[in-house]
Amino acid sequence: MLHRHFLFLIIISCACAQTPAIYAAPPRSPQEQAAWAATNAPENLEYNIYFHLGLIHAKAGVGKLCFTKETDTHGHTVYHGQLAGKSLSIVEHIMKVRDTLDCYFNEDMVPLSFRKGTHEGSYTALANYSYQPHWHNKNAAKRLNNVDSTSVVLKRWRKKGKEEAVNRVVNFSNEGPAYDMLSVFYSVRHLDYEHMKKGKRMKFVCYDGVVQQVINVDFCGVEKCEMRTGKTREAFLIDLNFATKGQDNTPLKIWLSKTPDHRPLKAIIGLKRIGSIRCEIQE
Repeated sequence: MLHRHFLFLIIISCACAQTPAIYAAPPRSPQEQAAWAATNAPENLEYNIYFHLGLIHAKAGVGKLCFTKETDTHGHTVYHGQLAGKSLSIVEHIMKVRDTLDCYFNEDMVPLSFRKGTHEGSYTALANYSYQPHWHNKNAAKRLNNVDSTSVVLKRWRKKGKEEAVNRVVNFSNEGPAYDMLSVFYSVRHLDYEHMKKGKRMKFVCYDGVVQQVINVDFCGVEKCEMRTGKTREAFLIDLNFATKGQDNTPLKIWLSKTPDHRPLKAIIGLKRIGSIRCEIQE
């Protein structure tokens, strides 16, 4: 559906972008998710979303990403990422979207919780995920690449139109760290594309609603990225798609800057028989 493509594009494109200050050394292999240090400085990044069909280039929405260092109720340092997306223009007549996603990490960027507030047409929902990571070696640093397994509790509230609201509590477990549709892309953007072989495929497991999803990340090498401003830049091109059976596996193409921050410059996803959606960073 159009609104799922729209949200998927905003999430992936915006959540991959941060300032150079938060980058630590890249992981030694694409499969290994090394811990990385976060910046103390607050950040606000903005993206424009366009619908493209033939000669039509309509602005369809905007996305905004905020990232801050905070202190929780126990006095521990945590990092808070928030992504807000909303539809505009032509999309408003098809599916009005007002969504907000929040995720929290510890100092070694192990996901702690995720919250998604959904307002899509007559559908309203609130989902809260609580993560409890486990380490076999109690003396090991509690970092992302040391997580042995994770327990997940989902508390979900949903309502559509005049239908009665539904509450649900679901328990999950996963080998290694657990991700959601926002935190997974904080890991994706830290892959070592500079030393990666073209054609390399990586897989990430995350939770979307009550379903476990597998996302493929394919490295397509270096390409020229043409912006709407007329600028052309060299960039790393990656394809992302859902590998889980029953999900739309239309690839999302993302051009990441070759600068040290790997800032996403542009992202495009095709829509069946009705054009495509393009996302570009506001510069």
